Amino acid sequence: MSDNEPLFISIELSQRNGTVAARIGSGDIIEIPAIQGDRDKDSVMPALEQAVLMVGGTPNQINTVFVSIGPGSFTGLRIATATAKMISCTTGAVVVPVETALGVVSADTHHLSRSIVVSAIKKENCWLSVVTKNPTWCCDGRLSNIYELPTYMEHGSILYGDSFLPDEILKQCEEAGVPIRAMQSTATSIMEVGQTFGSENHIDPIALLPLYPREPEAVRRWKETRPRSN
Repeated sequence: MSDNEPLFISIELSQRNGTVAARIGSGDIIEIPAIQGDRDKDSVMPALEQAVLMVGGTPNQINTVFVSIGPGSFTGLRIATATAKMISCTTGAVVVPVETALGVVSADTHHLSRSIVVSAIKKENCWLSVVTKNPTWCCDGRLSNIYELPTYMEHGSILYGDSFLPDEILKQCEEAGVPIRAMQSTATSIMEVGQTFGSENHIDPIALLPLYPREPEAVRRWKETRPRSN
């Protein structure tokens, strides 16, 4: 590999099983697991280092960092965005945020041109993302009510969700003839979508933030325990 070829890396920690990936130029993408959940051990940076070595690259070649921004795991998204910022600040690489719903649909080799991704379900609310590819990728996401879903469902669409989909959504999909598939985004799918974006999708790493559909529960509880000022 030439030292002049750009090195791309990707971070996907919004899911239960995190992954990272690396690619030099137009070569093959190497993806490896990034185990989460151990507070006493950093598994993300070692995994990234391994992926970079496996594609024959070095850290000073890093050109672009693609990062899945959510919605998803509160802790995973914080780690992912903080890692992307640190890498950008130390290497000068540009940062490209990618909504997780795009990675979910891209990871499915049999995806359709229009899909619905439902995530961050809490009671009757959810984050609803309508993902299209015709021919470019587009994601329109917003906080919604699960009873609004039928207005977005069309025959020929697919709905992606996790194992916590409520019975109401299952019923709506059955009545509309919309199949349900498990949602799973990967570092590879995040990179593949991100590389189709133009330079206008690069952002200042300082401005990189996770996509939280609502105030995280941990933050809400922390605020409740804070002493009130007079």
